Amino acid sequence: MAETPVFQIVGYKNSGKTSLLSDLIAYGTDRGEKVAAIKHHGHEEPLKVMHLDTDSYRLHESGAFMTGVDSPRRFQLELSHEDDFPLTQLVNIYQHFSPDLIAVEGYKQEDFPKAVIIKREEDLPLLEQLSNIQLVICWDERMVDQVSFPAVSLREWRKRLPEVYRLAKEGA
Repeated sequence: MAETPVFQIVGYKNSGKTSLLSDLIAYGTDRGEKVAAIKHHGHEEPLKVMHLDTDSYRLHESGAFMTGVDSPRRFQLELSHEDDFPLTQLVNIYQHFSPDLIAVEGYKQEDFPKAVIIKREEDLPLLEQLSNIQLVICWDERMVDQVSFPAVSLREWRKRLPEVYRLAKEGA
């Protein structure tokens, strides 16, 4: 099984991670690629069960730690666990489905190739704290010249998607 490239988009809360990752996924999908997504939910409140009042919900609530539902065009998986899964373990699960790219939102401290979103000047220390930075996405165009990494202004993001997608697929 060939190793699928993994690319993260990280930044602080409300920096635009989901929007930018959605654009990247849509770009790849529009070109016939299979792009998988992993989102880190770093908030204290628990996730809501996806299948409330369904048979799968009943099976989950009866004590199954893992519940999968397969239909002709969709598979859903509900997995309960005490501690956070390491991103590498989730990537290993995703690899079994042979995606062309695994796009990850969050998991700042992981070592996969990543784009870092800098919304405000106070976010700049992220560039010293994180590893494997391939790209910086700046909300303020004046900051693009201040960073030592390849940078894209938010205004240029959609125009530069072909280049960013290529970077994501190449990895480090």
